[in-house]
Amino acid sequence: MLTQKILLPKHIKFIIINQDLIIMEYNPAVAEFFEFIDDLQMGSDIRDGIPELVGTEETIDLILAGEQEDFNFKAITRIKDNHTISYFDLYINFYGKDQEDYYLILFLEDVTDKMSLEQVLVQSTNEMNLLLNKLNRSKDYINKIVTSMADGLIVTDPQGIIQTINPFALELFGYKEQELIGKEITLILSENHEEFKQLHNLILTKGKSVKNVEILCETKDERKITISFSCALILSEYQDLKTNSNSKNIIYIGRDITEKKRHQKRLNIQYSIAQLLSGFQKIQEIIPAMLTEICQGLEWDVGELWLPKNRPHSYAICNYEKESKNKLQKIPLKRVELWVNPAQNLTEFIEITDKVVLPIGEGLAGKIWEDGQAYWVDNLINNFDFGEESFAVKVGLKTAFGFPIKSDDEVLGIMTFFSSYQHCLDEELTQILSATGSQLGQFIKRKQAETALLQEQEETERLLLNILPQEIAQRLKEEHQTIADTFDNVTVLFGDLVGFTKLASELSAIETVEILNIIFSKFDNLIEAHHLEKIKTIGDAYMIVGGLPIPNETHEIDIINMALDMQKAIREFNLKTQNNLSLRIGIHTGTVVAGVIGTKKFIYDLWGDTVNIASRMESQGIPGKIQVTEEIYARLKDLYIFEKRGLIDIKGKGEMMTYFLEDKIF
Repeated sequence: MLTQKILLPKHIKFIIINQDLIIMEYNPAVAEFFEFIDDLQMGSDIRDGIPELVGTEETIDLILAGEQEDFNFKAITRIKDNHTISYFDLYINFYGKDQEDYYLILFLEDVTDKMSLEQVLVQSTNEMNLLLNKLNRSKDYINKIVTSMADGLIVTDPQGIIQTINPFALELFGYKEQELIGKEITLILSENHEEFKQLHNLILTKGKSVKNVEILCETKDERKITISFSCALILSEYQDLKTNSNSKNIIYIGRDITEKKRHQKRLNIQYSIAQLLSGFQKIQEIIPAMLTEICQGLEWDVGELWLPKNRPHSYAICNYEKESKNKLQKIPLKRVELWVNPAQNLTEFIEITDKVVLPIGEGLAGKIWEDGQAYWVDNLINNFDFGEESFAVKVGLKTAFGFPIKSDDEVLGIMTFFSSYQHCLDEELTQILSATGSQLGQFIKRKQAETALLQEQEETERLLLNILPQEIAQRLKEEHQTIADTFDNVTVLFGDLVGFTKLASELSAIETVEILNIIFSKFDNLIEAHHLEKIKTIGDAYMIVGGLPIPNETHEIDIINMALDMQKAIREFNLKTQNNLSLRIGIHTGTVVAGVIGTKKFIYDLWGDTVNIASRMESQGIPGKIQVTEEIYARLKDLYIFEKRGLIDIKGKGEMMTYFLEDKIF
């Protein structure tokens, strides 16, 4: 039986052993599986050449007894002399029985190539698993970064359709993921869609990265936010089947800089307001400028100033009469100043609200006036349904705020502002503008005090100029010392109302003063017209001088013309009032001393012989006539018509030649 022909594939060899594991027969080619050829001998114990069988005796007995069909070893390893490794599988099967002996057949299959391939496959598989694990860890790492990053991340396809968006971006814009995925990125933009598309195309076509592009965006609840985007072109992990290349996407990483921009705007507003308060002198200039600056600087659409109605001037904020606080609280408010964004169509709003009058406590301005504090209204629809706010909602205005203009606890006016965008409460800005209201209130009070002081100064100046020439008044303010000057060439006029004493005895004191005021006021106007100086009035007497305090060459002519006009004025007065007053005038020219007398109730007066002679010309003249000395006649005889009176006795001077002035020659 042992010699029967065994047909096997070439890569399988065999060995026949008996029940005692002694080699009985073998295929010569089986030697390649033995490290030592001496172990492969007839009658040798198979365990010497294949020690892996040690310990399998019980299993072999089971096979011989027919209780187990077969047994095998996988991938038994042998190291050859050339240090190469070979592998074979060993299969043990029952072979048969010959008389009293039982035999087993061992099949040895060379699996070296198979094992090498498996090892390569295992190694490749292990390496692949390692790569997959690494990739998964990398993806997980990247996902965690993207998920936890404090910047918004948006990925779009070349058409600007949102493919990926991280949780921070969703929270930033107030959307859910399903509301943005698959939508155009322009959904989150506030304006300038075309500019954004140009940027998108630039990145897509040129492959350029762009950093820190500030873009005005809009949240789901219509709040404006400013995002600084950095954008870059990226290749997706998927291939475009048409081009057999990775498709291009654009990644946008955005940082919310709204608060940074707000802070900058606040600083700019503070600086601008400080510049306005220091640069303007009149409240009529600063109010419009401040409304414009706040609206443009903060990007609001309407700015208003509200004041109590029926003030004498639209800027009566500077001219309040001293009224009680309770009385002012009852006066309704009216808008007196307005700034409107020219880019917004708010004509209807302006036309309607021009007529609005707000009772105290109603509307935004009324509430601010009543409470004396700033208000911020995030959503006009939910907060106001009266006053001008209802009209604001109709034209698309959504947010409002306002603050009082105050000095101490006194409210002087209200400023209110409206925007067509949703603005969240900005407490810091509210505090800044409340402080601005106080600054403006202090500015107004200061200007009121300055205006009152200026008016008082002007009144003082006016009163001072009533008793002093302007140049003398100025010298008196600057020099603070006695003023006395000699003038060599001046002309003095004295005038006296003849018949006024008798008239005054027939009238009341008030009527007497009123008539005298009418006549002398006319004379005062004539003085200004002829550039002369009024020195004083004594009762119904009137004293004028020409040629001082500023010397001139026409003082005689100026005085003569003044005298003629005074006579004309008296004739007109008599004709109008049916009175019979006359004016006696005396004139002389020469040297005088002029100065200020006293420190209280001081006057500017003249002394000297010229003054005395002019006074004598008046007192010894004839009612209705203008008497002049020979000096006047000699200088002006070619210009005026004179009548020679002759010699008259002048106290202290003796006889003097005098003349009556009749009229001008031409």
